[in-house]
Amino acid sequence: MATKTKTTFIGKATSQRPTFVAAKEAKNRFGELMEAAQRHPIIITRNNRPIARIMRYSEKTAFQEMEDKIWGERAMRAEKEGSLSPEESEAFLERMRQRTDAHSKTR
Repeated sequence: MATKTKTTFIGKATSQRPTFVAAKEAKNRFGELMEAAQRHPIIITRNNRPIARIMRYSEKTAFQEMEDKIWGERAMRAEKEGSLSPEESEAFLERMRQRTDAHSKTR
């Protein structure tokens, strides 16, 4: 049996916590729902089960934020350690192509 989830409506949220909205109510008050989604995430429920999440388009996910952090750290490390010259990059890519070609011929 599904756990009862308190379904409230779109009002002003006091934090970034999501607001749960019943599907029928979301359908009937879609304009308000879209406005509220600019302020905080909205979870739409059907039979007290979450079925959809609506959030601001520009809001990054935790995965995207972690990915940005990792690439930023890699860029900082590369800046400190130096980078390959164009000739070194070309030589590296050629070695990788040769390995790939050799590997595909053995299959």
